[in-house]
Amino acid sequence: MSDAPCPSCGTPYPSNLLACATTLTPGVAELVRQALPGWSPERGLCPVCAKTYASHFAARRSHVSLHNSTEPHTTFPYYHAAAESLLSQAERLPDYHTLPAAGVTIAFLDSGYYPHPDLAQAAGWPGDVPAWHLLSQRRWRTLVEEAGLRFVDYADLTDGGEAVGLDVPSLWDGAGDSWHGQMTTSTAAGNGRLSGGHYRGYAPEASLLAVKIGRGGGRIPEEDILRGLKWLLDEDRWQRYGVRVVNISVGGDFPEEWTTNPVCRAAHALAQRGVFVAAAAGNRGIDELLAPAQTPTVMTVGGVEDHNRRWRPGEAAEVETLSLYHHNTGTVHYQHKPIRKPEILALGRWVPAPVLPPSHVFHEMVAIDRVRRILRGESGDLPDDVRHGLYDAEEHPEPSAQQVTVDVNHWMPEVWHGLRQRMNAHKWAHPYYQHVDGTSVAVTQVSAVAAQMVQANPNLHGGDIREILLATSLPLPHLLPRQTGPGLLQPARAVAAALRTRDGVLTGYPASGTPLSENELQKWLLRGTFAILAPDEAQAEGRPVYFGLWAPGAGSVSLIGTFNRWHPCRLKLEPAANGWWHGALRLPAGTHLYRFWVVDAAHPDGHWLRDPENQLTAESGYADAHSLIQLT
Repeated sequence: MSDAPCPSCGTPYPSNLLACATTLTPGVAELVRQALPGWSPERGLCPVCAKTYASHFAARRSHVSLHNSTEPHTTFPYYHAAAESLLSQAERLPDYHTLPAAGVTIAFLDSGYYPHPDLAQAAGWPGDVPAWHLLSQRRWRTLVEEAGLRFVDYADLTDGGEAVGLDVPSLWDGAGDSWHGQMTTSTAAGNGRLSGGHYRGYAPEASLLAVKIGRGGGRIPEEDILRGLKWLLDEDRWQRYGVRVVNISVGGDFPEEWTTNPVCRAAHALAQRGVFVAAAAGNRGIDELLAPAQTPTVMTVGGVEDHNRRWRPGEAAEVETLSLYHHNTGTVHYQHKPIRKPEILALGRWVPAPVLPPSHVFHEMVAIDRVRRILRGESGDLPDDVRHGLYDAEEHPEPSAQQVTVDVNHWMPEVWHGLRQRMNAHKWAHPYYQHVDGTSVAVTQVSAVAAQMVQANPNLHGGDIREILLATSLPLPHLLPRQTGPGLLQPARAVAAALRTRDGVLTGYPASGTPLSENELQKWLLRGTFAILAPDEAQAEGRPVYFGLWAPGAGSVSLIGTFNRWHPCRLKLEPAANGWWHGALRLPAGTHLYRFWVVDAAHPDGHWLRDPENQLTAESGYADAHSLIQLT
């Protein structure tokens, strides 16, 4: 592979590396444009320069939220004037992104659903569709169906009826009660298509069984939750559909002992069959649990407030910035032991979720974005359909930023005020996404990670998944234990542990990014099929660190990073059994950034991946972070 110069520093890098280095974050890309007139992201930027620009951008971040700096205030916190946006789930709780829950079915009980593009097959689209808001509902449905829905089936059990199939009208009608189920399915298993993949869930390839329950207007009495659970249990439908995870983001009518509550007993029956069942704790902030949240074998999920802020789980001071969402709590007894609930926490606020497409809100959100970008002088970045909708194509075939920018300092303040009011009314976060909160969305993250764990290790039962999630959670010692359980969901750690238990494919292997003692290193060398990277390729002195990537289809896997100037294919890992590639590299004390370089059938020239097993990351300047090793 030939070399090419970095557009910024001029240092030669392999052209296949620069081809991967094009997905810069919007803020970093703008800094580069200012420094390098004429540069475009398609030209790429070497990892050293991208990290430098990312550091410059991060240095301008405020320590306090800027949402109060506008009038009216924005409805979500943000910390950089050029980054008035939401962090994605993966940016806040890093996930095992190479295991997208493919082949695993999650069943949802909710008030309604809608076949959003984020819930279709990621690779099934016939081409780019930049103007979703301009499509008729008929054309929208055609595109989604052509792409391939990930719904294995749909059951409408509302108002005492039963209609099953993907052609049932209520799946496509876009009624108001469809929003909640679209939100829960998308935050768990959306692929983020309408955000360029940014706002995806942890299980973006999972299959979905959607069960619509309740009465008109989205009201869901407890007896209707029971009906949904019984529908799964009857004729072993859960088994026929291959359901391994059940997500319940709704709650019952009044407190009751779980042993006498029919909903709890039905949820318990599913859990006893090996299904992992997760339920929302409730949002009232009181010591009271409603069915099925008080079921001891159901994992009850509460919420945490991270203020839409970047934080690192290894830094105690940063962990202490987390606070609790106002979720319900309680204690139940099972097998002569008390169980505090919720058992685990996940993100409870500022979670991005798609807007319901047939609603007027969807179209108004796009209009808001058009006006906002023009007034902020960002219209040069508008999609083609938006720019061409604003200007006559013959008069201005290539409208520039200067042609459409308005000087906001001389514009009527009422325009900004009105725009902010409409943004706030819709919880605007993106032209196609809004921010949502509650234990309804917190539980979906746990369900999604559970589905990833099943893909990692199909031998796991629901009880195994529960134990692993609890054992790998992040303790929050500054908060009351009765409100937190063992702590906060850690997606990457949970899936890595699933690969190493109950005859998992990586049983006996350390997690990637683990420092080794000299004795441990020697034991691995004696086992064979293990690479200790040569001194002329890396540092000869320092502590050995174990690296590994599960990539069964790869032809080769290498380690790249600050320790070898990010050069692909030099520090090659060795293949072990079952698709695991591993090796050790001696590193001196300090901070080291790295990725894996993978050559496979889909990427014959190679592509890079963040280490999915290492939850420690650092901003890279690109859309995905670098993995980080910190040695003292």
